[in-house]
Amino acid sequence: MEALLIRATEESPGINFDSENNKFLIFGKSFPEEARRFFDPAIFWLEEYAKKPNEETNFEIRLEYYNSATSTILLELLHTINKIYLKGKKAKIVWNYLEIDDDMLEAGKEYSEMLKVPFEFKVIEDFV
Repeated sequence: MEALLIRATEESPGINFDSENNKFLIFGKSFPEEARRFFDPAIFWLEEYAKKPNEETNFEIRLEYYNSATSTILLELLHTINKIYLKGKKAKIVWNYLEIDDDMLEAGKEYSEMLKVPFEFKVIEDFV
């Protein structure tokens, strides 16, 4: 499956979905003008990947900030990872946050309560 690589901008996140290298990462800031249109390729790619996933999928979120439209789409993406996990494949969500960012940690915890897939909460020093 061909990798999906989308470059980050000031308003939209970078996306690096690469099943061959087992890399699934969303990073940066996310408040694109039309969130659904921006994320459609990522949603489609991940749904296709979920049909024949790797034995292990570690899906990493490293967002500095995201808006409510992105929040809804993130949940949709995480549900797809959850489906992979429920099929019996190894999967987890790695939720990165700054130690001082309690809001981002709480957001990750809220997502984790909605899903069965394991979450790993990882403190990072910077988003670089």
